[in-house]
Parts: sequence; structure tokens; C-alpha cells
Amino acid sequence: MERLNLRDSGMKFVETHNHLTGWSPDAKQTFEELEAISTERGLHGFAISDHHDLDVFATEENPWEVDVPSYVETFYNRRRMPSKRGAGDKPGFLLSLELGWTPHNGVQLREIDEQYPFDYTIVAVHFYDGYDPFLHRDKIYFQNFEELYTSAINMIEQSARELSCSRIVAHYDFFSRYAPEDKSKMLYRHAPDSFDTLFRTMRDNEQILEINTGTISAMFRHKGYTMKEAMPDPQILKRYRELGGRFLTVASDAHRVEQNGRFVKEAIAYLNSLGFEEFAWFEERELHYSRVVL
Repeated sequence: MERLNLRDSGMKFVETHNHLTGWSPDAKQTFEELEAISTERGLHGFAISDHHDLDVFATEENPWEVDVPSYVETFYNRRRMPSKRGAGDKPGFLLSLELGWTPHNGVQLREIDEQYPFDYTIVAVHFYDGYDPFLHRDKIYFQNFEELYTSAINMIEQSARELSCSRIVAHYDFFSRYAPEDKSKMLYRHAPDSFDTLFRTMRDNEQILEINTGTISAMFRHKGYTMKEAMPDPQILKRYRELGGRFLTVASDAHRVEQNGRFVKEAIAYLNSLGFEEFAWFEERELHYSRVVL
């Protein structure tokens, strides 16, 4: 794997989805480490977007729920807008939050989104009928892909609709990572009507689709796909564009230093081959984008 490095290229790319130790319980990188590797990679900017999942475990203390006031107090004044970055400056730094939606918490998450001054939020679905796909595979992967993936995309559409203020829709193919079958890549033909409805909702809300290289890594490393085969289904991306999707964001979703930039270069080159050249980020909720062609 060769990390994307845009140093001295003139191209401006912002990584929109990363996690920090102390804020996401599954993360093992500090802010300083993330900033250093973002500088090394020649990024124009980077963001933190730690997990905020309210419906995880029935315990008195939920480690997946961010102390949002403390999070904002810690990082808000450290923000640097990528669009205002000057020569010799450090990469821009944006403050985000990954809102883990379930059918029971949309109102709470929307209130958090509206109350705090994030540059943007990411809406994500991590649970299926209350079950974690990593811990409870037998409770999820008992049906065929058409049934499972249709249900998953329907949930993501509902999350995007209820959290219309969230600017990015995360890892639509998350549930494909943990299926027991080797060939579990999510395809447009698995859920065509559901994908169409999702993309129409996103168009109406002016939300953009995240291409999460964590899924690409899972398909390539654990599912027997070649690198080209591990890339997102081109029919999904074609339909996204046909239904109004112009911009994408490519995210490492890095939880550890070594995950930063994983397969981002390969993903951008692949997306370029499909005609996607404009990659977006958000500053104070406003869309910014840059043309990146490898």
C-alpha cells in the first residue's frame, strides 16, 4: 500500500473522517500523531469525527458516547480552515462528529447537531436491529444479500432523511465487511430501488457520499478480491451521479496511525476513471471542494 502524498502537487485534498484515542474507544492515535502524518502526506486538511453512538450497550456508562461539550471545548479553537491555508501553514483542521443513527435516536442526534458548532457531521449506521455486525454475525447474516443489503440501505436512507443537517453519509457498504461469505461486496443490483431512494434523499438534502477505504481494505485483505474488484461497484456510483451526486469524499476512517491514507490513492485513481474528479469537505457547514486527478 502506497499512501497518497500530494506534497508539492498543487492539489488540495482533505481527509474528512478520522478518530482519536480518548474520544473513540476503538482508536489508538493522538491528535498530534494524526496532524503529523497529515502533514507528511501533504494533505490540505484533515478532520476528526469521533463516534457518538447512543444505543450501544445497556450499561450505566457508554464508552461510545462522546462528551460533546468537552470535545468541542478541547478542539473548537484549534480549528484551521483549509480554504484559508497559506504557504508554509500546517494542514487545515476541521471538527466533526460521527453520529451513529438508530431508529430510536434520530431526534437526540439532530438536537446535538443543531446545538454545537461543528464544521459538519457525518451520519452513520453501525447496528442492524440493535445488533453489532462484528459481535453478532449470526443475528444479522442469516438472509441473502438482496434482503440484507436492501434493509441496510433503507436504514441509511432513513438516517439521511432524519439527520438532513448532516453533510456526509458514511460507509454505505459497512455491513458488507463482516459477512461470513468471502464474496460479500455490496452491488447496486442487490438493492436498486433502495439505492435510488437514498440518492434522491441525499440530493434533496445536499449531502455527499463517502467512499470509505476501510471497506476497500476489508474486501481486499479478507474477502479474496483483487484491488480493482475491492473498489465500490461502478453501478452504484453511476446511479449516484445520475440522480444528482456530483461530489464525493474519500476517507481513511483511520483509528490508528498506520491506517491513515490506506488505499486512498488507489480509490481516487479508480474514481477518476469513472469521471469523479471533485472531492469535497465542509467548513462551518459550507461546501468546499477541489479537483484531484491522479
